Formats: sequence, C-alpha cells, structure tokens
Amino acid sequence: MPTNDAATRWPNYQEDDFIIRDYRFASGETLPELRLHYRTIGTPRRNAAGGIVNGVLLLQGNTGTGDNWFRPSLADELFGPGQPLDATQYYIIMQDAIGRGQS
Repeated sequence: MPTNDAATRWPNYQEDDFIIRDYRFASGETLPELRLHYRTIGTPRRNAAGGIVNGVLLLQGNTGTGDNWFRPSLADELFGPGQPLDATQYYIIMQDAIGRGQS
C-alpha cells in the first residue's frame, strides 16, 4: 500500500503485477519470469475495437517505483482536478523499475 494513502485519495486506485515469461534482455541474458509491479489510477475508456484511448504510462528513473508519483507535491499538481493528467479524465499507469519496489 502506498505510504501517502493514494488508495483512498485517487479515483479507482489499483496495484497489480504483469508477468513476462522467458524475458530476454538486450544483452542476451534471460529471466524465466519478469514481474513488473504497477499502480493505476483513473478509469480506462475504450474505443469500438476495445483499445484504451485515455491511457498514460508514466516512467521514472532507473531506481524508482510507481509510488514516487504519489508524493503530494507532485501528485496534486499532476493528477488533481483540472491538472494536466487529471485522474478523472485519464487512465494513468505507473510501474516499478525492474529490480525495484515489488518488481
């Protein structure tokens, strides 16, 4: 659970894992299973073909987690009502870097 109570503060907050089997890095090294932990807020809107049309993927530096986006000084300015990534308008995905957080 995020340290700043994002689960109760932002609409439709969710956390989950995306599993990739037999993941191959550019170096040629492989992992039998790569787990990418992510958080989402907002609600996806889909077109007639089922594709999400309001999705935004936020990436952080190499050592961060998706929880970094929920610092109040940042989250309020990005995800609040009327802000550039208003969480009532966009479906926002924030993943943990490989080897960090729960990834």
